[in-house]
Amino acid sequence: AHALAAALAVNTSLEELDIWGNNITEAGKTALLAAAKCKVFLELDMAPCQPSAWVRLADGRMRAVLFEWIAQVQTGAHGALHGNADPQDLLFRTFSIVDGYFTYKPVKRSELQLVGVAATLAATSLGVADALQEIHSSDDLAAWLAFVTDGAYTADDVRVAARRIMK
Repeated sequence: AHALAAALAVNTSLEELDIWGNNITEAGKTALLAAAKCKVFLELDMAPCQPSAWVRLADGRMRAVLFEWIAQVQTGAHGALHGNADPQDLLFRTFSIVDGYFTYKPVKRSELQLVGVAATLAATSLGVADALQEIHSSDDLAAWLAFVTDGAYTADDVRVAARRIMK
């Protein structure tokens, strides 16, 4: 880690460095963060916890299927997702919202798609001073997200679910 930090200190062309999953000591992480002149992505140190029933559901298969579908929806957005948000950041914020919501609220299997698009709408609003107002004013995005559900939900359904998730 210290050799990498030394190389990063003189590098001016690297925009970001993703070193998730690498076994780096705290001293090494500190050295990398201090020396890098770019964004550095490290995993967060988290206390061990029991996975929620949602994460354990069907050995995580339903979660994996939902997350894959959300990724496809966001990849196919072609500009519908407004703002200059980093697509990867938006995707991970959406995943975090879904996991957090399902940890506290039991959801029927038939509502998974609605929660996925509502979490996407909510994730686009994070960082906005009044996120609930932003959700209300995101008519075009809510309509597009409803469209990708093949008519299962309306734009109003998506907005209402997003507000429920954000509370």
